[in-house]
Amino acid sequence: MKKLLIILLAISITIFAPSCSKKVKYTKENTLHKGIIDYQKGKYEKAIKELKHAIYDVKGMTNQEIMVAKFTLANAYFKKGMYIDAIVEFEEFISLYPTSKKIPEALVKLAKAYYKISPSPERDLTYVYKAEEKAMEVINNYPTSRYVVEAERILRAAKKKEAEHYIKIAELYEKLGKYYSASVYYNDVYDNFTDYIEKDYIEYKLGYCLLNVDKQYKDTIKQYKERIKNIEKKIKKAKTSEEKEVLTNRKTLLEEQLNTFLDRIETGKKRGIVILENAYKMYPKSPYRKSIKALLKHYSKGGKKD
Repeated sequence: MKKLLIILLAISITIFAPSCSKKVKYTKENTLHKGIIDYQKGKYEKAIKELKHAIYDVKGMTNQEIMVAKFTLANAYFKKGMYIDAIVEFEEFISLYPTSKKIPEALVKLAKAYYKISPSPERDLTYVYKAEEKAMEVINNYPTSRYVVEAERILRAAKKKEAEHYIKIAELYEKLGKYYSASVYYNDVYDNFTDYIEKDYIEYKLGYCLLNVDKQYKDTIKQYKERIKNIEKKIKKAKTSEEKEVLTNRKTLLEEQLNTFLDRIETGKKRGIVILENAYKMYPKSPYRKSIKALLKHYSKGGKKD
């Protein structure tokens, strides 16, 4: 019986004792070298795991080996489409190894990663700006690099997205009847993104909004005129020179603002016609040609004929 209890106790200890798995020994061969091979074979998940062990667990790694491991890790994340992780690794690589020959490649992939995670045009432009910044670093600082062409392509895509962002804002203001505000954005897009837009569309929209500025200020102008009339009545009833002076100054400010609105309307109509006349002449095959012609016929003498 005693012998049986000893046997059962031994079995119990074997079954319930915590397992003592053999600790893996990480070496350059089973981490760095294997990670690079797996990366080259397109096995990015395995490469990521192995390269992280090489960087953080292997002792005796040289600075050159760590640099290779970090750059390959960043590339593995990039190839896997894990762009946020790739951004973190490429940014760290550039910070740690600013003189590396791999910097142009790191920058162009960083630019592309930022562009990839940027949201739709109507939302925030933070990552679009970062993409532009990194692409410009390649173009300006490494003009002979083979990555310049790719950097220019990314820059064009980012600029186009930035232009679309401001066009969305302009279209929203236009939809809300804020034609002057819309014209400011359309004009900015035309001046600063001329290589990334449909020029005929922007000129058509800019001209249209400028011709309709009066609709935005119609009620405001009426309110200002009424306020000025009320102040004029108060000026006549003013009992002291000080009171009269305060009212007169207030009237002057209101008149200046009123004149600003009236000037925007008058200038807008003149400029809108010039822009639409130019668009009608420059874009004979534009899908907006009929709309441009109708606007010119309505707002200018004689209109336009084919």
